[in-house]
Amino acid sequence: LRSVSVDLNVDPSLQIDIPDALSEKDRVKFTVHTKTTLPAFQSPEFSVTRQHEDFVWLHDTLIETEEYAGLIV
Repeated sequence: LRSVSVDLNVDPSLQIDIPDALSEKDRVKFTVHTKTTLPAFQSPEFSVTRQHEDFVWLHDTLIETEEYAGLIV
């Protein structure tokens, strides 16, 4: 497994880390860790678990909007 960190616009106010993937039968789950100093968030650190299908849906939804197309590879 490898860790992938995303540093948006070289701005340390939002850091996202996806350090692991867990295979359960026919599904793959990822834990997404977020650290932020942005006031829009209720907590400076939090984690969520997402399935591969969630990322596919997010990608498909964002590429439909020209403003966001290409932000997620």
